[in-house]
Amino acid sequence: MKKQNLRLQKTWQLSLPEEFIEQLGIQDGSTLTCFLEDNELRIRPETLTQTAPESCSLPGKKTLEIKCFGNMSAILGKSEIAFQNKKAKELTAYLLCRGYGPVKNTILAEALWPDVPIANAMDSLYKAIRYLKKICVNGTLFPITMLHGETYLERQKISCDLEQFESLYRQKNIPGDWKSAVELCRGTLLETESFDWIAPYEAYYDIRFLEMTEYLADYYEKIGSEKFALYYRRLLQR
Repeated sequence: MKKQNLRLQKTWQLSLPEEFIEQLGIQDGSTLTCFLEDNELRIRPETLTQTAPESCSLPGKKTLEIKCFGNMSAILGKSEIAFQNKKAKELTAYLLCRGYGPVKNTILAEALWPDVPIANAMDSLYKAIRYLKKICVNGTLFPITMLHGETYLERQKISCDLEQFESLYRQKNIPGDWKSAVELCRGTLLETESFDWIAPYEAYYDIRFLEMTEYLADYYEKIGSEKFALYYRRLLQR
């Protein structure tokens, strides 16, 4: 049957499921095409391109700075973000610990709302993502993307101490780099948060911190620098 344009004589209001909206990549103000095919009403967006609010420009590189060791903090557009939505903050932390993403939305929903029915968890996830996408500070948007059932942070626009730590750690047994990595750990991972999923990530960074600190203590002992050797021995006791 040939596609036919559907013309309505009145304005109708339709409530679309959150999953449908997310999969099509549409948002408030999007233009949709509606047509009838094989006695089924088909809806598709005119374009999948999402435009930023007029008051916000698209962010350039490294517009978001996040610290995850110790107290979590986020600076966007040179101003600190005060997360009013706690789950949005947790979502950000989870994506960072996972290496930015992309992560399937179903996995995110199950991780952040483990004791909630999946339909309700997905609805809460979409609300958290919408909250983050609306954050605009000094003309800079929060760099998060939801596409094709997955969500991820835009890595090229983010400076994070976790990534810096990983980069330094990979420089195996180089005292200068490992010293810098240890100095990044001004507290344990997300120290003041109590996220249900955090334990394996805490262990991951704790093990690497201890490995580097012990190496540095031994290194400074070997070269006869008792002051620095004692400093790193004390760090091992924290």
